[in-house]
Amino acid sequence: MNPANDIDTFSALSDPTRRRIVELLATGGPQRVADVASGFDISRQAVAKHLDILFRAGVVISERRGRERFNRLAEDAFDPIHAWLRHYDRFWDERLGELKRLVEKRDPS
Repeated sequence: MNPANDIDTFSALSDPTRRRIVELLATGGPQRVADVASGFDISRQAVAKHLDILFRAGVVISERRGRERFNRLAEDAFDPIHAWLRHYDRFWDERLGELKRLVEKRDPS
């Protein structure tokens, strides 16, 4: 994980281009900026900026291999999203359990 997480995961993934970059890295594995940029109708510089935002959010890891840098998804990239969803899973489980108890209480059949 990037120690300088100054952008949260939700903000980083709010942009459709960045979501497409994540999908590309998820299916294609580690890639150079030029490799990622080849799949978009935007400049290599624009892709590099999107990758930087994903890096600063801890979603992407950039690794140097020789003279090149490869970008890949971080293993724990989606942990903040999973934690957020777990909170709401518990919330809805409790609410639906309460509704079930009320319905069963009213309908003894």
